[in-house]
Formats: sequence, structure tokens, C-alpha cells
Amino acid sequence: MCDDSKKNAFETIQGSLDYGTLRPTTSEWTGRYEKHVLASLKQAIVTPGYWRWAETKPSYLPPCWSSFVHPEGQIYFARDSPLRIVTEAYLYNPETLAKVLYWSKHIESLVEEKGMPLSENIELFILIEDDGCSYYFVNHAIQTQFWLEQYDTTELGIPDVASESHLQIALTELYWIHVEYFPMHIGGLPVKVVDDLLSIWCHGLTDQITSQTSTYLGLWSREECYQLLDLLKIARDNMADGNQICVVARLWRSIYHHRFQSHHGQEVARLSRDQAILHHPLPSPRLSTVLSILTLNTATRHHTQLTDTFIDQLVYKSQWQPFIRRTVEEWKRASFEAFCILLLHIFLLHFPSSSTLGVTSAVLLVASILSSALLRHRYNSLEDASAGDIYTHLHAMRSEKYDFHFVALIYSLPTAFQLWGLLLFCTNVILILSVYVGMYWVVGATVFISALALSLNRTTITSSLFHLRNFRGSGEDSLV
Repeated sequence: MCDDSKKNAFETIQGSLDYGTLRPTTSEWTGRYEKHVLASLKQAIVTPGYWRWAETKPSYLPPCWSSFVHPEGQIYFARDSPLRIVTEAYLYNPETLAKVLYWSKHIESLVEEKGMPLSENIELFILIEDDGCSYYFVNHAIQTQFWLEQYDTTELGIPDVASESHLQIALTELYWIHVEYFPMHIGGLPVKVVDDLLSIWCHGLTDQITSQTSTYLGLWSREECYQLLDLLKIARDNMADGNQICVVARLWRSIYHHRFQSHHGQEVARLSRDQAILHHPLPSPRLSTVLSILTLNTATRHHTQLTDTFIDQLVYKSQWQPFIRRTVEEWKRASFEAFCILLLHIFLLHFPSSSTLGVTSAVLLVASILSSALLRHRYNSLEDASAGDIYTHLHAMRSEKYDFHFVALIYSLPTAFQLWGLLLFCTNVILILSVYVGMYWVVGATVFISALALSLNRTTITSSLFHLRNFRGSGEDSLV
């Protein structure tokens, strides 16, 4: 521990300096990965002997402060004292060091004023900003994050909660984010922390295998879960190593994020992936009907799939990837079929066909090809995107008033244009045939083909719904 009686010039801080205001923050909103500072490079002298590196390393830190390097490469500093402090501020810069010492002393005085008991389990994080300082405390004993004053969750950037226990889940997630960002100075984690994580992981993997609607599908695939289980077994034997602490903390962070989103332990909990537990205003059913008619039911199908992928604004990567790949294949198929139908228009030039129908059909088919090309170009990069990128995309595309209806309309354009182009082409062919075989024969053949098409469509829809109901059955059904 640091001896408070040891003082030097670094502890002399001018009280007249104005360093701004003190604000609360969380480990999630420190902007760790949003820094845009450029590195400054210069020539240097290489001294003989690589052992001299330790002699050139900066050493002008106040007593009790030490530097550490995160496995990702971020340097941070920690103070081992009655009030433990950690910061990413670069203390080798004298101006930055003065600010950190000032705010450390200021917060210590607030802690003493409020009579907050200190222990080795309490740790303060300081974020130095241009106009002040942001902070938060963590308690390693009870795995939570806290502040000196009372704040609303909105002020802290924490989503709305259902209860106090739900809020505690969010605070525990923030705690593990802190441990993930600052793992090198902790000294180790209890083995039970990994044992509990292994148990949770085994349950999550089993839930994925035995249920088609497991909420764990939003985290990782089964193959990734197997790999992470092996990594956890390695980490269990090296819990004093900061690298392994970072691994375990990142996984615990994901578990508590999942628990918060699924309302773990609350009165209303999400027990399956396709279960909505939050209220969202529904758009007018008239809009859905109009879009369904205009796109020959294609937009309705895409809207259902998009909604299923983004239930309660939660992203399930395992649902998005097969959906978007099927959709891209559908765009390719619609484009190819539109091109083939467009070529058939050449034969109409030799018959007394309707030029209006022919031109309109050709324009629709060309629109199908172009919209397919543009959509495929836009979504090629999102086929294997991360869950965060998928969420950002869907959240930006979704409308509070109209939900995914207009997005579904855009998705349906290649197929809808191709189908309408095909219908107009067939109408033109019917008009040509009526000249040669008579209108009655053509009408009869048209009615027969239409009835057959409707029957096939109804049969396939019924079969699909029956399969979907069985697909969403219980885990026991999936084992049969």
C-alpha cells in the first residue's frame, strides 16, 4: 500500500487553476474506442544493447502510481492507496498529470465529506476531459458500479429498467466492462467466477441445441460456444493473469447484457427468441394491405422476416445471416428471370401485340434488374456483419411510425417488378393468342391456369405455416 506521508512536488497543486466540472459517467460511455488522436512519430537514437530499454522508459510518476498495458495495447495507470484509482489519462504528460492529481484530491475530499467507507474493493475511475472530469466507482466485492450522487438512469445512459433488480443487472454489466478495460492490476479473480461462467455456458449451449428459439442464439453460434468453452477451461487455470481476466470479464459482460435484454429474473421475462415483451405501436393495417397488393404479397413476407429478426429491437445474428442470404439469392433469381423474360419480348415484335403492354412490361423488367443490382451491392457487406453493425443498420432503417413496412417494400422491388412484368407479358401473349384461336379458348385457358396457380400458392402457404409452427415447437420436439 502507498504511504500517505510520502509527498513530493507532484502533490503540490495550485488551487487557483480551473479544471472544469465533475460529472458522472459509466464504463460504457468513456469513449474508449472513439478516440481520434493521431500518433506523433520522430527519429530516435538506438543505444547499444536492448537491455537499455528499461533505462529509457519514463519513470516520473507520483508515489503509489504504476503503469499497465491492456492486452489490446492501451496503456493505463492505477494508484494503490486507500482510495484506489485507475485512469487512461497519460500521466507521463505533466499537464495531464496535474489534472489527474487535482481531481483525485477533489474526489477524495467529497468521499471524506460524505463519509463513504473505503476498502481495497472500492476503485475510482477518472476520465480527464477538455472541460472537466468524469468519474465512476466500482465495488469489486459485490460487482457493481456506483456514484457519489443520485442520478437518473437517463443521465447515465442506462436504458429504462423494469425493477431495482433489473437495474442491478445493468450495473453489474457496467462493472464487468470496467474489469475488461482494466484487468492488469487487479491481481486475479476467484476460480468460482470462471466455474459459474462455465455452468452458464453449458446451459446456453444446451439450450441452443435443444431449442430452435433459444435466446442464446443472439450471442454466439454453437461452434463459437464450443470454442469459448475450451478457452474458459484454459482461463480457469490462469486466473492471476491479466489477459485471462480480460477474457473472463468480456464473457461475463455479454452474459449480463443478455440477462438485461431478456429481463432475467423479472416478472415478465423473455423465454424464447420470438417472444416480444415490450410494447411497440403497430402501423395502420391499411398500409400493410396496400403494400401487399402492390407487391403481390412479397412485401408482407419480407416485413414478417424483418420483424422476426428484430423483435424488441434485439439483433439475432443467427437469424439475420440466413435471412439476408436468402433475400440476396431471391434478388439474383428475380434479376435472372427478369432478363430471360425481357429477351422473350423480341418474339412479340413479329406478332400484332400491344406496344403499350410491351413497353410497360420491358420497363418493369429492367427496373427489376437494376433494383436487384443496387440492393445486392448495398447488402454484400452485411451478409457477414457483426451484431453491432446489423443493429445499427436495422435501427436506422426502422421507422417508429411505419415499422419495417417501407424497408420491406424496398426489399420486394426486384421480385415485384419481375412478377408485374411477367403478368403484363403474359397478358400481351393472351391478346396475341386471341387473334389466332379465339377469345373463348383463351379466356378458358386463362381461368384454368389462374385457378391452378392460386391452388398451388394456397397449398404452399399452408404447408409453410404448418412447418413454421412445428419449427417453433418445444425443445423436446426438436429432438425427435
